[in-house]
Amino acid sequence: MNWKKWISIAAAVCLAVTAVPMRAVAQEELLQEKMLEEIKEEIKEELKEEKEEPKEEKEELKEEKEELKEEKEEKEKLQEQSDEKTEPQEESKKELPKGISLLMEEENSTAVSENEAADFEGEGTAESPYLIEDVDDLKKLAEKVNGGTTYEKTYFKLTANIDLKNEEWTPIGTKVYVGEFGQPESRYFQGTFDGDGHQIANLTITGRNEYVGLFGYVRNATIQNCNVAGEVSGYNFAGGIVGAVDGKTNNILNCSFQGNVTGNMYVGGIVGQVQNQCEVSSCYAIGTVHGGNDKVGGIAGEGRGAIKNCYVLADVSASGKFAGGITGDTYNLAIENCYYSGMVSASGSAGGIVGNAWGGTIKNCVSLAESVTGSNANRIVGYNYNATLTDNYAWDGTTINGNPVSADDAGWVNGAALTYTNGELSEQFSDIFKDTDSAWDFTDNGLPILKNVGGVQFSELPKCMTGVGFDGFGIKTNPYLIEDVEDLKLLAKKVNGGTTYEKTYFKQTADIDLNNEPWTPIGTVIVINNGKDARPFKGTFDGDGYKITNLKVTGNSNNAGLFGYTQDATIKNCNVTGEVSGSSDVGGIVGNADGKTQILSCSFRGDVTGEDSYIGGIAGSARGTIKNCYALADVTASFVDAGGIAGYAYHVTIENCYYSGNVSAGNDAGGIAGFASGSTIKNCVSLAKSVTGSENVNRILGDVSKVENVTLTSNYGYNRTKLVVYEKEDYADGKDEKDGTNVFVSAGKLMTDVQKGEVFAWTGFDKDIWDIPTKAGKLPSLQKGTYPDLPDLPSKDLTIDKTPQHFTTKNIGNGFVVKVLSPTEGIGNTPFEVQYRLHDTTDEWASAVPNTAGTYDVKITRAADGDINPFACEIPEGLVLTKKRSSSSGAATQTYTAQFDTNGGSAVDKVKTDKNGKIERPADPTKEGYIFVGWYSDSKLTKPFDFSAELTANSTLYAKWKENNEIILTIGSRKISVFGREIQNDVAPKIVNDRTMLPIRIVAESLGGTVTWNGELQRVTIQKGADVILITIGADTAYVNGTAVKLDAAAFVENGRTYLPLRFISETLGAQVAWNEAEKTVTITK
Repeated sequence: MNWKKWISIAAAVCLAVTAVPMRAVAQEELLQEKMLEEIKEEIKEELKEEKEEPKEEKEELKEEKEELKEEKEEKEKLQEQSDEKTEPQEESKKELPKGISLLMEEENSTAVSENEAADFEGEGTAESPYLIEDVDDLKKLAEKVNGGTTYEKTYFKLTANIDLKNEEWTPIGTKVYVGEFGQPESRYFQGTFDGDGHQIANLTITGRNEYVGLFGYVRNATIQNCNVAGEVSGYNFAGGIVGAVDGKTNNILNCSFQGNVTGNMYVGGIVGQVQNQCEVSSCYAIGTVHGGNDKVGGIAGEGRGAIKNCYVLADVSASGKFAGGITGDTYNLAIENCYYSGMVSASGSAGGIVGNAWGGTIKNCVSLAESVTGSNANRIVGYNYNATLTDNYAWDGTTINGNPVSADDAGWVNGAALTYTNGELSEQFSDIFKDTDSAWDFTDNGLPILKNVGGVQFSELPKCMTGVGFDGFGIKTNPYLIEDVEDLKLLAKKVNGGTTYEKTYFKQTADIDLNNEPWTPIGTVIVINNGKDARPFKGTFDGDGYKITNLKVTGNSNNAGLFGYTQDATIKNCNVTGEVSGSSDVGGIVGNADGKTQILSCSFRGDVTGEDSYIGGIAGSARGTIKNCYALADVTASFVDAGGIAGYAYHVTIENCYYSGNVSAGNDAGGIAGFASGSTIKNCVSLAKSVTGSENVNRILGDVSKVENVTLTSNYGYNRTKLVVYEKEDYADGKDEKDGTNVFVSAGKLMTDVQKGEVFAWTGFDKDIWDIPTKAGKLPSLQKGTYPDLPDLPSKDLTIDKTPQHFTTKNIGNGFVVKVLSPTEGIGNTPFEVQYRLHDTTDEWASAVPNTAGTYDVKITRAADGDINPFACEIPEGLVLTKKRSSSSGAATQTYTAQFDTNGGSAVDKVKTDKNGKIERPADPTKEGYIFVGWYSDSKLTKPFDFSAELTANSTLYAKWKENNEIILTIGSRKISVFGREIQNDVAPKIVNDRTMLPIRIVAESLGGTVTWNGELQRVTIQKGADVILITIGADTAYVNGTAVKLDAAAFVENGRTYLPLRFISETLGAQVAWNEAEKTVTITK
């Protein structure tokens, strides 16, 4: 087909259109459409002619000359028409005509259109790349590539850090299946993407899709300077940076991935599979890499091309064949100057560097693997088929299938020995990585790190070599583990020695008892040569809800607490009890929280004392954020600034916190903060027993800066907190924002209005973080914790003359109420409740109002004040407004009707009062998926209805429900209650080794998981979101996201049914499990 003609015509039409004035646009569009139809018809004719016998060459040349002549004449004609038009419109030059665009699309042009260019700032060239400025730009790139735009030879550049916020990510590039028969169609990215050293955080990919990673599928592309952190889970072709690479010219340069990668086959920390040729250079991966089948590697699952100057700190595991610390499987791959640290395991070939090597070279590589496990396992290469190995080394402590092995020479599968003795590495390590002209920064007796790669790199040798250190990898998804008191002491030693652990993650894994031994706080400021040297902790410490008990910090040093000095750190989920004393900057959790330190979901119980200033229950001095914390502690500052939560609050937000205890300072004392400047205190509750000082004494905030504003919003203070100023006691009226709004305590509950029965709702306290108590006498707890007891709070003594003239009665309904007339200060504004009993009887006190004349004992209970001695009060006959009910008089008794609003439950019929004025409790309604709580007399469901009391008016009662999120099983019974529905299972649960075993599918799927069975491998896979559990029949070890977990009871098959450990599966899927010994039942709460 001769396309020259149509391209020329297209160009001519473009030229003509650019000169069309606005009033002629419609006419020109009609002309374009007509010409397009003519062009299409002529194309059809030419296609038909091409099928016929070709003409002689001379005739073809003649025809081409005629065509060129026609084209020239048509161009001149169109130009003449254009010249006759009015002046051209500039806007018309910006877009191609519709017909020409369609022709170009039909030609599958790879050129980037103006519309595509408009999606990004820049020009897409090496000199002026398209700019990826935010998450929307990154999503747009994925959308365009997955829609078919390859961006071949086009350049992109990331201009800022991007937080993907753990939202599900659609990889850039994929393979789709189209047509009636599902033909595969690749949607590659074929350009250059430069991350420019920026960080892409919280990448999340879940499910079982293929081609997953930040990039799913690339061809002849370059991905460079990208640093990614997150979780990637898919099926085949899964990588932290790229799922799969195709083409002959690919580069992945200066990239890092920190997190977990999980898939089936072709799974790698950086790239899942290299299908053709690719150079991976100066890259590292930290975390875990796991494949349900085979070809799993720390850098690449399967590799071809070259991997140079890379390292991996990760556990790498394959349930099938081929796992390696750098690559699982290779084909003519050159690996050079790489090292690995972690544990490698596979059912087949496993190696510290390569699992299975087909040809290629492996040179100057070091394995520091703790262990390698597999049917063909070696320290360097599991199985070697004609690969050339040169100058490779392995730590001599590596175990192979649980056993030590002898070293080979440096050119074989186990490598030569590398030793760590008396704190020093043997010289082979430095020989490879110490070259100053190389890609590496080398630390003596430490791990080398890459010079030009971002992310967070670690130089500490692994614990398995040194015997000292932390398990884990120090990243968000695989933090360093604080497993016991020795780990916590080591952290203090390291930080106080100068290691800041900036951007490093720690996680507590068990309760820790410090046994009241003198504690050295984590982080400090020391004086050297009359100068101060700050040694802050800058990482993230997650207590994970566990306890640290019997903390004891003594002396008069500054910066005292569990943590002494932090800077831009995050301390969360820590629950500490103990005693902390020092001079200045003393806190239960952190003494001096500097920079933008965040203290989240922490608690402290005990005493905090400072000989000087800035003393707080949570933090002595604070900048940054304190949120969702509580302190039950006495806090004392000998000089200034003491607060129940923070002593000195500078540019800090304190939110959703509560405190109870006694606060004392020379000046500036508050139930939440002593002094604040440029700060916000929001939605906090002070239940302080007393706040004491010489001046600036308040229930919420002692004093505020005269320079910078302080915002106080929605804070509450206990109405009977004693404010002691110069030894004179007083009580706040709740009108000053530094005191907060009044809250009361009645019958063990925090109330906003005692007379109205309004319970304090703890509004704003996130229910995903806090457990709000329903029982009296308790305070909110943080998740995983127990409800703290409501402390014994003080009351103001009442002095009431008990003679009747100080009280009067007031008619209400069938009886009377008592109104206090005493002029005693504060009496008239303070809530109280009244109870009655007949005088000179031993009947129970009742709150119901008497409805007949007589002499009654009256008892007044003031909020939090205790009982007032009873006094006698005579009720005159005239107060009886309705006749007393009598079953013997035969007098007619007024009846009332109660109707029932079941709030979506089954219907309940109306009920009328009986002869005693009471209603009979109906049968409980039912509602699928919910448990009936009871009947309430108000639609807000705050006042339970008492069926033993008389009904005095026609009323509506309201049903209260709670969601049924429980699965209940009984040992020996096949009946299972699943969220209120009874299901008959085919077998009953049984107990093996004190563990409940059951075919798990019904439970796992009810908890949101999926269950698959691999008969060949005798393995069960349970997946929920990004979490994957692997259990093999007969094995006492399971794998959760690639991490080995010891089982108390191994899975087994009986009568064709697979039995798995119920508690282990349920808790791993996020449920809580409770055992009732008496009833032999297991309750699983979702």
